[in-house]
Amino acid sequence: MRPFYFLVVFFFGLTFTTNAQTDQLEYQAHHKDDITVIEYSPDGKYLVSGSWDESIVIQRIDSTHEVVQRIQDNRGAITSISFSRDGYHMITGGQDGKLNVYHFNDSFFSIATLDTTLLINQSQINKLIYGPGMRTIFSAGDDGRFIAYDIAKDRDIPIKTSRPISAAGVAIDRMSYFIAHEKRAEIIQYDIMGRKINSFMGHTDQITDVLVTLDRKHMISSSEDKTVRIWEIRTGKELHTFKDHQWTVTDIAIDPHGKYLVSGSLDGTVHLYHLKDRELIKTFNLGNYKVNALAFSPNNTTIAVAAQKDELSDSAGYFLLETELKHKTIKLPKRYKVKKQPKKKKSTLPPEGQSPKAMSQSVNLSKVNSNSNSSKPKSNEKVIKKTDQIEIRID
Repeated sequence: MRPFYFLVVFFFGLTFTTNAQTDQLEYQAHHKDDITVIEYSPDGKYLVSGSWDESIVIQRIDSTHEVVQRIQDNRGAITSISFSRDGYHMITGGQDGKLNVYHFNDSFFSIATLDTTLLINQSQINKLIYGPGMRTIFSAGDDGRFIAYDIAKDRDIPIKTSRPISAAGVAIDRMSYFIAHEKRAEIIQYDIMGRKINSFMGHTDQITDVLVTLDRKHMISSSEDKTVRIWEIRTGKELHTFKDHQWTVTDIAIDPHGKYLVSGSLDGTVHLYHLKDRELIKTFNLGNYKVNALAFSPNNTTIAVAAQKDELSDSAGYFLLETELKHKTIKLPKRYKVKKQPKKKKSTLPPEGQSPKAMSQSVNLSKVNSNSNSSKPKSNEKVIKKTDQIEIRID
């Protein structure tokens, strides 16, 4: 009887401690449904969240936590948000298949101004990556296509696969891509020509996220099998497995300097790891909240964790968790301005080495509402202040 008594006391004590931890944290709830993705702006001034409620919320990271803008340009859930490294552009995508490109500048009343809408995936977008060179946007969707879109040339280079893509990553040199498919435990590495380089096998359930380290030596993946794994890219060998979660690992993130890894799970825990030592540094237990998404602040001091209570609620939000890591100075690259390249005249003959069939699948771009002299917009077009909206359709 005595051991049972102590077990009960321990359980209730643990529950109290967990609830006390979340009670002491400020919960920022500005969505009507679960948050699906959350990101810091590269300068660390804003936090941007997307939700099942079809909205994107931009909020200041200061003592006011002011919501400065709410964007509702998509139909359906927002599934991915990414920034250019200089912080001047933000891309978003979701269930409606639209890839929206925004100017992101806090000198305007509206922080994010819609610039371009790309229709390059033919179904839901699951992952967006703004290339490190800031000239290329990468998009992965339910149509099984992983697309590298060249902003300067207005053209895409797709890798076509047979299944919806659940997770994807790009090496910083953009020379190899890592793609995982829905209901598959395998991660495949491709080169820029779409040729399969390597296969990473070890997970036992669907992959939820894929990251590539800054040195391009390692790939990190999370899965519904409750694990986070580190792989050696050169050999495809699994080097280490973190088994600290008790449920699906929903999201992972690396700090901007590539030293720390953070993971979040439906079990309500967030784990902070030292990547080189592969050691668990700190665990945050959010009690009866499920972690849907997370992001590492550019200065290393906080982790934004989108979390939702187990029971139904009419609001959804996030916590800001203190990492207690050393503050890092944020340094952004100079603003990158895209120099549009003139398009070459179309030839009736296929290029050398390309079949007529491949040529027939080339990109067909059409721009709508790009003429600033147009006085009356069509009924299906939007008028965007401060910039022209350009809609690019790619067949």
